[in-house]
Amino acid sequence: MTKLFGLTLVVIAAFLLPPVVLGFLIGSLLVAAASAGLAVPLVRALRIPSLLFLSILLVNAFFFPGGHDRLVSLGPFAVTREGLTFGIISAGRILVAFLASVLFLETTLADDLVEALVQRGANHRIAFVILSAIQMVPRLQARAADILDAQQARGLSIGGSLPQRVRALIPLVGPVLLGSLIDVRERTFALEARAFGSSRDRTAYRVVRDPPLDRWLRVGLLIGAVVVVVAAATGALRG
Repeated sequence: MTKLFGLTLVVIAAFLLPPVVLGFLIGSLLVAAASAGLAVPLVRALRIPSLLFLSILLVNAFFFPGGHDRLVSLGPFAVTREGLTFGIISAGRILVAFLASVLFLETTLADDLVEALVQRGANHRIAFVILSAIQMVPRLQARAADILDAQQARGLSIGGSLPQRVRALIPLVGPVLLGSLIDVRERTFALEARAFGSSRDRTAYRVVRDPPLDRWLRVGLLIGAVVVVVAAATGALRG
Protein backbone atom coordinates (compact mmCIF):
# COMPACT_ATOMS: atom_id res chain seq x y z
CA MET A 1 0.00 0.00 0.00
CA THR A 2 2.86 2.39 0.72
CA LYS A 3 4.31 1.80 -2.74
CA LEU A 4 0.85 2.31 -4.24
CA PHE A 5 0.65 5.71 -2.54
CA GLY A 6 4.14 6.49 -3.81
CA LEU A 7 3.15 5.52 -7.35
CA THR A 8 0.14 7.82 -7.15
CA LEU A 9 2.27 10.74 -5.93
CA VAL A 10 4.88 10.24 -8.68
CA VAL A 11 2.24 10.17 -11.43
CA ILE A 12 0.46 13.24 -10.04
CA ALA A 13 3.76 15.11 -9.74
CA ALA A 14 4.77 14.19 -13.30
CA PHE A 15 1.58 15.63 -14.80
CA LEU A 16 0.98 18.62 -12.50
CA LEU A 17 4.41 19.91 -11.54
CA PRO A 18 6.52 22.01 -13.94
CA PRO A 19 8.42 20.00 -16.60
CA VAL A 20 11.74 20.76 -14.90
CA VAL A 21 11.01 18.03 -12.31
CA LEU A 22 10.73 15.27 -14.94
CA GLY A 23 14.48 14.73 -15.09
CA PHE A 24 14.63 14.43 -11.30
CA LEU A 25 11.73 11.94 -11.24
CA ILE A 26 13.25 9.78 -13.99
CA GLY A 27 16.64 9.80 -12.25
CA SER A 28 15.07 8.91 -8.90
CA LEU A 29 13.16 5.99 -10.43
CA LEU A 30 16.31 4.66 -12.10
CA VAL A 31 18.25 4.94 -8.83
CA ALA A 32 15.45 3.12 -7.00
CA ALA A 33 15.43 0.40 -9.68
CA ALA A 34 19.22 0.03 -9.46
CA SER A 35 19.07 -0.30 -5.67
CA ALA A 36 16.56 -3.15 -6.12
CA GLY A 37 18.60 -4.82 -8.87
CA LEU A 38 15.94 -4.01 -11.49
CA ALA A 39 17.73 -1.39 -13.61
CA VAL A 40 18.30 -3.74 -16.55
CA PRO A 41 14.73 -5.17 -16.62
CA LEU A 42 13.35 -1.64 -16.32
CA VAL A 43 15.40 -0.41 -19.28
CA ARG A 44 14.43 -3.48 -21.31
CA ALA A 45 10.77 -2.77 -20.59
CA LEU A 46 11.14 0.52 -22.45
CA ARG A 47 10.98 -1.42 -25.70
CA ILE A 48 7.23 -1.76 -25.16
CA PRO A 49 6.30 1.97 -25.26
CA SER A 50 9.20 3.11 -27.48
CA LEU A 51 6.96 3.46 -30.56
CA LEU A 52 4.47 5.47 -28.50
CA PHE A 53 7.19 7.89 -27.36
CA LEU A 54 8.48 8.25 -30.91
CA SER A 55 5.01 8.92 -32.29
CA ILE A 56 4.36 11.57 -29.62
CA LEU A 57 7.58 13.36 -30.54
CA LEU A 58 7.04 13.20 -34.31
CA VAL A 59 3.36 14.17 -34.30
CA ASN A 60 3.92 17.17 -32.03
CA ALA A 61 7.14 18.22 -33.73
CA PHE A 62 5.52 18.36 -37.19
CA PHE A 63 1.85 19.10 -36.49
CA PHE A 64 1.76 21.11 -33.26
CA PRO A 65 -0.91 23.84 -33.66
CA GLY A 66 0.38 27.35 -33.24
CA GLY A 67 4.04 26.50 -33.76
CA HIS A 68 5.93 29.38 -35.43
CA ASP A 69 9.62 28.93 -34.60
CA ARG A 70 10.78 26.55 -37.35
CA LEU A 71 13.88 24.47 -36.69
CA VAL A 72 13.90 22.15 -39.73
CA SER A 73 11.79 22.35 -42.90
CA LEU A 74 10.94 19.22 -44.87
CA GLY A 75 8.87 20.28 -47.85
CA PRO A 76 5.41 21.30 -46.65
CA PHE A 77 6.21 20.13 -43.11
CA ALA A 78 8.41 21.74 -40.50
CA VAL A 79 9.73 20.86 -37.06
CA THR A 80 8.82 23.70 -34.71
CA ARG A 81 10.45 24.52 -31.43
CA GLU A 82 7.08 24.72 -29.68
CA GLY A 83 5.96 21.34 -31.01
CA LEU A 84 9.26 19.64 -30.20
CA THR A 85 9.23 21.05 -26.67
CA PHE A 86 5.64 19.97 -26.08
CA GLY A 87 6.39 16.50 -27.49
CA ILE A 88 9.41 16.03 -25.24
CA ILE A 89 7.45 17.12 -22.16
CA SER A 90 4.47 14.88 -23.01
CA ALA A 91 6.70 11.87 -23.70
CA GLY A 92 8.64 12.56 -20.49
CA ARG A 93 5.49 12.54 -18.40
CA ILE A 94 4.29 9.28 -19.90
CA LEU A 95 7.80 7.86 -19.43
CA VAL A 96 7.71 8.70 -15.70
CA ALA A 97 4.30 7.06 -15.30
CA PHE A 98 5.47 3.97 -17.20
CA LEU A 99 8.73 3.60 -15.23
CA ALA A 100 6.93 4.05 -11.91
CA SER A 101 4.24 1.53 -12.83
CA VAL A 102 6.74 -1.09 -14.01
CA LEU A 103 8.87 -0.61 -10.91
CA PHE A 104 5.76 -0.96 -8.72
CA LEU A 105 4.68 -4.19 -10.45
CA GLU A 106 8.19 -5.66 -10.39
CA THR A 107 8.60 -5.09 -6.65
CA THR A 108 5.06 -5.92 -5.49
CA LEU A 109 3.59 -9.38 -5.10
CA ALA A 110 0.09 -9.27 -6.58
CA ASP A 111 -1.33 -11.51 -3.84
CA ASP A 112 -0.04 -9.17 -1.13
CA LEU A 113 -1.46 -6.11 -2.90
CA VAL A 114 -4.91 -7.66 -3.21
CA GLU A 115 -4.91 -8.93 0.37
CA ALA A 116 -3.82 -5.51 1.62
CA LEU A 117 -6.73 -3.92 -0.24
CA VAL A 118 -9.19 -6.45 1.22
CA GLN A 119 -7.83 -5.89 4.74
CA ARG A 120 -8.63 -2.19 4.32
CA GLY A 121 -12.23 -2.78 3.33
CA ALA A 122 -12.05 -3.19 -0.44
CA ASN A 123 -14.67 -5.48 -1.97
CA HIS A 124 -13.19 -8.92 -2.60
CA ARG A 125 -14.76 -9.03 -6.06
CA ILE A 126 -13.00 -5.81 -7.07
CA ALA A 127 -9.77 -7.11 -5.54
CA PHE A 128 -10.07 -10.30 -7.58
CA VAL A 129 -10.56 -8.28 -10.78
CA ILE A 130 -7.39 -6.31 -9.99
CA LEU A 131 -5.47 -9.52 -9.30
CA SER A 132 -6.68 -11.11 -12.54
CA ALA A 133 -5.69 -8.05 -14.55
CA ILE A 134 -2.19 -7.99 -13.04
CA GLN A 135 -1.67 -11.71 -13.61
CA MET A 136 -3.17 -11.83 -17.11
CA VAL A 137 -0.07 -10.89 -19.12
CA PRO A 138 2.41 -13.10 -17.18
CA ARG A 139 0.01 -16.06 -17.43
CA LEU A 140 -0.40 -15.58 -21.19
CA GLN A 141 3.37 -15.25 -21.62
CA ALA A 142 4.01 -18.44 -19.66
CA ARG A 143 1.34 -20.33 -21.60
CA ALA A 144 2.69 -19.09 -24.95
CA ALA A 145 6.24 -20.10 -23.96
CA ASP A 146 5.08 -23.62 -23.02
CA ILE A 147 3.20 -23.99 -26.32
CA LEU A 148 6.20 -22.77 -28.33
CA ASP A 149 8.48 -25.25 -26.56
CA ALA A 150 6.05 -28.07 -27.28
CA GLN A 151 5.72 -27.09 -30.94
CA GLN A 152 9.48 -26.78 -31.37
CA ALA A 153 9.90 -30.25 -29.84
CA ARG A 154 7.57 -31.52 -32.59
CA GLY A 155 9.61 -29.95 -35.37
CA LEU A 156 7.98 -26.53 -35.84
CA SER A 157 10.47 -23.87 -36.94
CA ILE A 158 9.90 -20.43 -35.40
CA GLY A 159 13.05 -18.74 -36.74
CA GLY A 160 14.08 -17.46 -40.14
CA SER A 161 12.81 -14.44 -42.02
CA LEU A 162 9.99 -12.17 -40.91
CA PRO A 163 7.31 -13.92 -43.04
CA GLN A 164 8.36 -17.29 -41.60
CA ARG A 165 8.08 -15.96 -38.06
CA VAL A 166 4.63 -14.54 -38.81
CA ARG A 167 3.49 -17.91 -40.18
CA ALA A 168 4.86 -19.59 -37.06
CA LEU A 169 2.58 -17.41 -34.92
CA ILE A 170 -0.57 -18.73 -36.60
CA PRO A 171 -0.50 -22.19 -34.94
CA LEU A 172 0.29 -20.45 -31.63
CA VAL A 173 -2.78 -18.20 -31.47
CA GLY A 174 -5.36 -21.00 -31.36
CA PRO A 175 -3.87 -22.97 -28.44
CA VAL A 176 -3.26 -19.77 -26.45
CA LEU A 177 -6.89 -18.64 -26.84
CA LEU A 178 -8.33 -22.07 -26.11
CA GLY A 179 -6.04 -22.52 -23.14
CA SER A 180 -7.09 -19.12 -21.78
CA LEU A 181 -10.77 -20.05 -22.06
CA ILE A 182 -10.16 -23.36 -20.31
CA ASP A 183 -8.21 -21.55 -17.59
CA VAL A 184 -11.11 -19.13 -17.04
CA ARG A 185 -13.52 -22.07 -16.77
CA GLU A 186 -11.33 -23.85 -14.22
CA ARG A 187 -10.88 -20.66 -12.16
CA THR A 188 -14.65 -20.16 -12.17
CA PHE A 189 -15.24 -23.66 -10.81
CA ALA A 190 -12.55 -23.12 -8.17
CA LEU A 191 -14.13 -19.85 -7.05
CA GLU A 192 -17.57 -21.44 -6.81
CA ALA A 193 -16.17 -24.32 -4.75
CA ARG A 194 -14.71 -21.76 -2.33
CA ALA A 195 -18.00 -19.80 -1.99
CA PHE A 196 -16.57 -16.72 -3.69
CA GLY A 197 -20.00 -15.10 -3.95
CA SER A 198 -20.80 -15.50 -0.26
CA SER A 199 -21.52 -12.30 1.67
CA ARG A 200 -20.30 -13.65 5.00
CA ASP A 201 -17.07 -12.48 6.65
CA ARG A 202 -14.00 -13.89 4.97
CA THR A 203 -10.70 -15.12 6.36
CA ALA A 204 -7.27 -15.08 4.71
CA TYR A 205 -4.40 -17.52 4.91
CA ARG A 206 -1.87 -14.69 4.53
CA VAL A 207 -1.62 -11.43 6.44
CA VAL A 208 0.33 -8.50 5.00
CA ARG A 209 2.47 -6.76 7.60
CA ASP A 210 1.95 -3.01 8.04
CA PRO A 211 4.74 -1.53 10.19
CA PRO A 212 4.15 1.85 11.88
CA LEU A 213 6.82 3.44 9.66
CA ASP A 214 4.80 2.50 6.57
CA ARG A 215 1.70 4.13 7.99
CA TRP A 216 3.58 7.37 8.61
CA LEU A 217 5.06 7.22 5.13
CA ARG A 218 1.59 6.89 3.63
CA VAL A 219 0.44 9.92 5.57
CA GLY A 220 3.38 11.91 4.22
CA LEU A 221 2.78 10.73 0.65
CA LEU A 222 -0.91 11.59 0.90
CA ILE A 223 -0.10 15.07 2.19
CA GLY A 224 2.39 15.51 -0.64
CA ALA A 225 -0.20 14.52 -3.23
CA VAL A 226 -2.78 16.92 -1.76
CA VAL A 227 -0.23 19.76 -1.74
CA VAL A 228 0.64 19.16 -5.40
CA VAL A 229 -3.02 19.03 -6.47
CA VAL A 230 -3.98 22.16 -4.50
CA ALA A 231 -0.95 24.07 -5.77
CA ALA A 232 -1.77 23.14 -9.36
CA ALA A 233 -5.48 24.00 -8.93
CA THR A 234 -4.75 27.41 -7.41
CA GLY A 235 -2.15 28.32 -10.02
CA ALA A 236 0.73 28.47 -7.54
CA LEU A 237 2.92 26.43 -9.93
CA ARG A 238 2.49 28.68 -12.94
CA GLY A 239 5.44 30.50 -14.30
